[in-house]
Amino acid sequence: MLSARSSYSLASRALFAHLPATSITMTPTFQPHRLSSTSSKQPPKKHLVTHEEGVHQTMQLSKNWRNKPLFRRQGDVRFKSGLEASKLLIAESKRRDAHEIEYIESITSTMECLSPLFDRNPRYAFVAKQLMEPERFVQFRVAWTDDNGVIRLNRGFRIQYSSALGPYEGPLHLGAHINGGLIKALGFDNVFSNGLTGYDVGSSVGGSDFNPFDKSETEVQRFCQSYMTELAKYVGPDLDHPTMGMGVSEREMGYLHGQYKRINVKSTSSGVPFMTRKDSHVSFVALFA
Repeated sequence: MLSARSSYSLASRALFAHLPATSITMTPTFQPHRLSSTSSKQPPKKHLVTHEEGVHQTMQLSKNWRNKPLFRRQGDVRFKSGLEASKLLIAESKRRDAHEIEYIESITSTMECLSPLFDRNPRYAFVAKQLMEPERFVQFRVAWTDDNGVIRLNRGFRIQYSSALGPYEGPLHLGAHINGGLIKALGFDNVFSNGLTGYDVGSSVGGSDFNPFDKSETEVQRFCQSYMTELAKYVGPDLDHPTMGMGVSEREMGYLHGQYKRINVKSTSSGVPFMTRKDSHVSFVALFA
């Protein structure tokens, strides 16, 4: 049987073992033996004045990046804090794309969350400035014929936002609410969601303002074939991998993939057929978002 004093000592040691080292405060009269033995083995705490790389970098590097102008339009524009950097980035996005409401909202929420990071390391403010502009944004006309023989027109989109981590990968969305601003906002958000999955893929999003829910089977087929005829110029097994999204199920993906195989000779990558991967993380994110 343990005495009350021994049980209290064991409980206190277990409690302190689960706490971070910075939150442990003890008086000189209470110093567990296990705590003193483990604290001496911990590596020295990183500091800004050291030469170690990381989010904080060094004081010398941080100072150099802070002295550089973030924008050079109508004079050099610098920032003194991370909050000022985020406000400058938001203002720049509004100047360029004030009509894209969804994109402005996405940029605003993201940059406000990243302002503490800009304050610790100003270099990431310059990275965010590059990230606000997509690598490629394609808009094209999709002409198809309905069941009554009337020619219908829709807008098709595909934004290849970032390939920093690997080939583009992202969902396709169909619906009457799809427009350029929404596609751009989804592509920007997809950069961070793909980066958090651990897969080496970039970010891309596409779609059209075509509503598949009030169309017949043949009309959906003709639209998908016309859409892929133009989209096939910009996607491929090693370039861009479209996946399922809002309004795009296995039926639409089957029509799109069939048209792609008619146009291109190569439709596989590493033995896996193009647009038919079952392990695509973006497909599950798009379906359950």
